[in-house]
Amino acid sequence: MEKSITSQNRVKLLTPGPSSAEKKKHVMKLSKALNQIKLLDTSFGSEEEFGQKPSMIKVNKSTRKRTAEDQSLSRTSPSSIHSRNKSSSVTKSQTFNVAQGRNPSEVALSAEIDSRIPLPEKTVLPKVGRKMGENITNFSQGATCKPRTHIVFLKVHKSASSTVINILFRFGETHNLTFALPINGLHQLNYPHYFTAAVVEPLSPSNDSQFNIMCHHMRFFKPEVAKVMPNKTFYFSILRNPVQLMESSFTYYKGTSAFSKARDLEEFLNQPSQFYNASATDSHYAKNLMAFDFGYNHNGNFSATHIQLMLHAIEAEFDLLLISEYFDESMVLLKETLCWDLDDVTFFPLNSRHNTTKTPLSESTTEKIKSWNKLDWEIYVHFNKTFWEKIDWHVGKERLRNEVRMLQKKREQLAKTCLQGSGSVAPQLIKDRALAPLQYGRAVIMGYNLKPTLDKATRQMCQRMVTPELQYNRLLYRKQFPKKALRHSNAAVLPKLSNRRTV
Repeated sequence: MEKSITSQNRVKLLTPGPSSAEKKKHVMKLSKALNQIKLLDTSFGSEEEFGQKPSMIKVNKSTRKRTAEDQSLSRTSPSSIHSRNKSSSVTKSQTFNVAQGRNPSEVALSAEIDSRIPLPEKTVLPKVGRKMGENITNFSQGATCKPRTHIVFLKVHKSASSTVINILFRFGETHNLTFALPINGLHQLNYPHYFTAAVVEPLSPSNDSQFNIMCHHMRFFKPEVAKVMPNKTFYFSILRNPVQLMESSFTYYKGTSAFSKARDLEEFLNQPSQFYNASATDSHYAKNLMAFDFGYNHNGNFSATHIQLMLHAIEAEFDLLLISEYFDESMVLLKETLCWDLDDVTFFPLNSRHNTTKTPLSESTTEKIKSWNKLDWEIYVHFNKTFWEKIDWHVGKERLRNEVRMLQKKREQLAKTCLQGSGSVAPQLIKDRALAPLQYGRAVIMGYNLKPTLDKATRQMCQRMVTPELQYNRLLYRKQFPKKALRHSNAAVLPKLSNRRTV
């Protein structure tokens, strides 16, 4: 049974979406187009070669509702349909000072928001209270909504996705939801290979419940995901500017084949052919990482037409794409679309880097990164635009600013309650090793210290907010599969505070 969720002084501003017939028509059109251009998981030396690859996409010409079995396309080359984003640092300062809210760069971003969002008409929001499973009436449009509890989050590398996962972990644990966890207590869903349903730890035969949340690292392949998740599942992901993403990846994945011999990112970009091997199994960490996570060929020589079809296909498969550079705004939009409370998306940034491991980039390096990661840049530019369109439609400028302030105030209050000091600390200063994040590549990943005088209930709440992904995943696996967890206890080794690489 799901626990109830209460909500104070809030209402959902929902918008009418496309009709079922329109959605089916749009999906069929995209499927046919993708079948024609043959987006396969191979390296294309030219656009002609791109078009000569044999098709692996089966098009269902029926207009009936597609089931998971209907979507079971050929798995020989699933990249033709799928792809997603990365995980990264949320903070832009050496230590994220939660008590002070945003740092100067975030304030500048807020000013940019004001200039690009039109002022909505004044809306009077009635006071509403609701419980899980109970509809919320939109008094202005007559629509209703209830909290979404079937969710797939594509965890894109280096795009603040570790913070999003913590939000999903906490929501699911609080409301007794069931997670689609990696088999045998692992922390990734077959990555970097395509996701398959077989890599999810199955529920016991006596358990007739469905999975609620899937959010671990995977290379997206919708037909296989649909075998695990219900038809009405909400799909979302988060993107990051490819320039900052590659700078972060170079530090975090320094041990990969493409980056290990390059002195710095500038040297790599000046002569990529000396360092980059497209056939290497870890080459995706160095080029178009977001496109790879969404399931597309990161080495593909896509034409403008192919890129547009890819963007439309991603748009058809995902209900929402967030932007990590506007993380607070993203959380407001997320809670609106999921019909959640602001408390549900309150966070402390996780897996963020120390400033000493961040490298400033010249204008020429920035342009080289955009060119080298053309697919990622096209994805980011397109969905940055749709993000603000959804903000306009679902929230509006004035309400967005108010809710962002409320979110920051809640974070400030929680920081004063939970944390020693004003925010994150360097790994060597973390006192509780159970809260120490994995140190990876050349990155220095920050963590938190909790106040020692917290009562039991408050400490548990605070601890969940700062628990790194690997430790939280282990906790959920033990709760959901207690007997299996005993057999896989060797996977429960705490992260070392020294740097190491596991690709």
